[in-house]
Amino acid sequence: MTLNCQMCESEDDFAQAGLFLLAHKRDLHPSFTTLEMVTLLYSYVTNGRLVSVRNEENRIVGIGAYYYGTPDREFQDKDVALVDVAIADKAYRGSRVFVQGLLYLVDRVMEGHPEVREVRLAAQEDNAYLRRLYSKFATAGGVREGTHGREVVFHTEINNLRTTLGKFSRL
Repeated sequence: MTLNCQMCESEDDFAQAGLFLLAHKRDLHPSFTTLEMVTLLYSYVTNGRLVSVRNEENRIVGIGAYYYGTPDREFQDKDVALVDVAIADKAYRGSRVFVQGLLYLVDRVMEGHPEVREVRLAAQEDNAYLRRLYSKFATAGGVREGTHGREVVFHTEINNLRTTLGKFSRL
């Protein structure tokens, strides 16, 4: 399975990413509404970055999104990248897709924002799978109130994360 990751740059990229997110909004949380997803997409287009993962047919099969800085600090904490959306089509869910997509995202952050020292990842408090996954390479550092309940925020030093993901990607 060949996958290609790319930053969303063009109007067409954003449109395709938006359609994917709308189609998979319930995978993020069962109560996500269309309006909330459109609002979230707008926030990433204006204040963050979107990464698409595409299959051999150039169809989006995953989306990752991050902010340079955090919304609660009005994006002034430039030493932090916050990843709070990572979703893949059910047929592509698995550690290989996750690692490849997150590694690409981390590499883009390191290239475009060399001042970033820490990556934070947010997971719904009631999502045991995601919390277990993130705990394999990051430390739970606190809880925040999200739009759909409490979220555990994991943190790790960006260089350590890059090294760890590099090891996983060789397997």
